[in-house]
Amino acid sequence: MKFYLTTAIDYPNAEPHLGHAYEKLLADFLAKYQKQKGNDVFYQTGTDEHGIKIYQTAQKANITTKKLVNQNSKKFKEFYKLLNIEYDSFIRTSDKKVHWPGVLKLWKKLIKSGDLFKKKYKAKYCVGCESFKTESELENNKCPFHIGKKIEIIEEENYFFKLSKYKNQLIKLIESDKYQIKPKRAKNEILSFLKGDVEDISFSRVKSKLPWGIPVPNDKDQVIYVWADALSN
Repeated sequence: MKFYLTTAIDYPNAEPHLGHAYEKLLADFLAKYQKQKGNDVFYQTGTDEHGIKIYQTAQKANITTKKLVNQNSKKFKEFYKLLNIEYDSFIRTSDKKVHWPGVLKLWKKLIKSGDLFKKKYKAKYCVGCESFKTESELENNKCPFHIGKKIEIIEEENYFFKLSKYKNQLIKLIESDKYQIKPKRAKNEILSFLKGDVEDISFSRVKSKLPWGIPVPNDKDQVIYVWADALSN
């Protein structure tokens, strides 16, 4: 039996720490257990090397963004080697030969299907989470997960993915367990989100504000954002 195992890919805006080891070690244990059972195992991990957090960290350190991710991605590999973590593939999202082609293929497919559209918007953004926040997600105008970071007001034109279009379809797939989400509390959390007011998701960023990323095909002013970039690894 084929057994495909993936982990979150970490931000190399800083060196790895013990928190990164937790998930990767658990995945390594599971991969080795499945191999002992005779299964065909493929274990993939990597580093998420685009985004405003990476770009701002490089600027503060007065080095190029490429140099920052090269230095820290190498340290992540050394860290995993020290822990005897044996992955089959280490994806770097800045890799133009391995990662970029799949992202661009997905983007073009979404454009062709009409699932991406461009619009102007204004919203509150947490750099720490790298995501937009609604008022209900903030406490005293602060992200509860990044109290020390200022919430930014973003006002620009981006490409959006029509998540709302697939809301009911996703609910049916998850409730029927055709798409299995475990543990049950995670399944319930996702269903609760989908049964609420689902908004379409920003899939790009303005290049003048974030020059570090995969360029949007046929639009020199935009770069592809995490949802179509890192999640395609």
